[in-house]
Amino acid sequence: MARNGFFTGLDIGTSSIKVLVAEFAAGEMNVIGVSNVPSTGVRDGIIVDIEAAAEAIKTAVEQAEEKAGMTIDKINVGLPANLLQIEPTQGMIPVPSDSKEIRDEDVETVIKSALTKNVSPEREVISLVPEEFIVDGFQGIRDPRGMMGIRLEMRGLVYTGPSTILHNLRKTVERAGINVENVIISPLSMTKSVLNEGEREFGATVIDMGGGQTSVASMREQELQFTNTYPEGGEYVTKDISKVLKTSLQIAEALKFNFGQANLAEASMTETVEVDVVGSDVPIEITERYLAEIISARVKHILEHVKQDLERARLLELPGGIVLIGGGAIMPGIVEVAQEIFGTSVKLHVPNQVGIRNPMFANVIGLVEYVGRMTEVDVISQRAVAGEELLRRKPIDVDSRNPVAPAFNEPEIPADPVRNSQPLQKPVQPEEPAKPKQKMSERVRGIFGSMFD
Repeated sequence: MARNGFFTGLDIGTSSIKVLVAEFAAGEMNVIGVSNVPSTGVRDGIIVDIEAAAEAIKTAVEQAEEKAGMTIDKINVGLPANLLQIEPTQGMIPVPSDSKEIRDEDVETVIKSALTKNVSPEREVISLVPEEFIVDGFQGIRDPRGMMGIRLEMRGLVYTGPSTILHNLRKTVERAGINVENVIISPLSMTKSVLNEGEREFGATVIDMGGGQTSVASMREQELQFTNTYPEGGEYVTKDISKVLKTSLQIAEALKFNFGQANLAEASMTETVEVDVVGSDVPIEITERYLAEIISARVKHILEHVKQDLERARLLELPGGIVLIGGGAIMPGIVEVAQEIFGTSVKLHVPNQVGIRNPMFANVIGLVEYVGRMTEVDVISQRAVAGEELLRRKPIDVDSRNPVAPAFNEPEIPADPVRNSQPLQKPVQPEEPAKPKQKMSERVRGIFGSMFD
C-alpha cells in the first residue's frame, strides 16, 4: 500500500534530466510538478563532469519546484545498471525480547546480520530487498512484526554497484544543493512500474530507448533476471541522418520527428521533403522512404544486439513479451520493427498521468512510484543498509578533505557474481530527444501533441 506524502524522483539521462514531484494520498499518485532539461556532464548515463551535471540538475529541480509550488530538499535518484550485481543473502538472529514478540528493531537487526559479507573496496551495497522472513521455521512471511518467535530469519537479495559511480552520483546531487534520500536501482523501479502483476510474475522484458543509450531489464517471478545497457540510442539515429544527408544535427532531429518512420513498409516512396545540406545553397529533395531506410538501419542494429543477449539468457520467450518505453520508442513503426526482430508480442507503454503521457517519462515516474509504494519493512531494510553504510563505507573520492556524506538510503556491502543471466554493464536511464521544429513542415506527427497534455 502506498505511503501518504510527497515524493520526488530524479532521472539523470544522457540527453535530458527529469525531475518529478508527486503526492501520494489514499493509495493514489498525483503528479504536481515535473521538469525536463537538456543534460550536461553525462555520457552513456554516467556522470563525467560533476560541475556541469550539478548545474543541469539544479535547473531541473528549480523548474520542478516552481511548477509544484514547493521546495525540494531531498530527492530519490535513479541509478543506472552499470556493473550492477545481485546475489542472494540471508540472516538469522534469536528474538531477544522477554515477550518474544518481534519488533521493528529485530527486523532491522536480522537484515543487518545479512549484510556481514565482505565487500571489495571498489563496490558498495545499494539496496537489500527482503524476499521472506522465517519465524521458528515457518516460511513465506512478508512482515514478521507482532508475531511471537524464538528465532527470526530473513532471505533476500543484495544489490551492489561500483563505488565510483555511486560516489559521483551523490556528490553531484549534493553539489546541486539537494540531499539524496534514496538511491533507487532504475531497472528494478522501471520493471515494477511498467509491468503489471502478471507480467512481473510470469516474465517480461522492458526496453528503454533513450537518447544516448538503450537499457534492458527482464523480470520473472517478481525478480530481476537480466539487465544491460547498450551505448546507442535516439541520438545515434539523428547522427546517422545528419551524416548521410550532410545536414546539421538540428535539421536531422527535426526530420526524424516530423517525418521519421522506422517501418519501411509504412514509409511513402512518393512523399518528399526538402533538406538544406552543408556546402550548398540549393536544398536536396528526399523521399520519406529514403529517410526511413536510414532510421530503420540503426534501430534494427540496436534491437538485434538486444535480441542476441536475450536469446543467450533464455529470456526471449517470456510470456509477457517486450514493453517499449523511452523517447526513442515514440517514433512510428518502432513497435512493428521490434515485433519482426524479436518474434514475440511488443507494446508501447504510455504513462497515464495527466500532463506527462509520454514514454520518455516512464523511468522517472517509476522512481517515484517505487519510493511511494515502499512498505514499512522496505523502509526498515533501507534504514538498516544506510546505517551499515555509514559505519563501513569508505569514499573513494581523491578529495578526502571533504568526503560526501551518504544520503538517507545508500548502502554498501557484499557484491559478487550475479545470478542474472548476464552481469549488468551499463546505465539504465531514459533520455529524451529534442522537440521537433515546426518550421520544417506542417506535417508534424499528431501523436506528439496528444501525448503531451
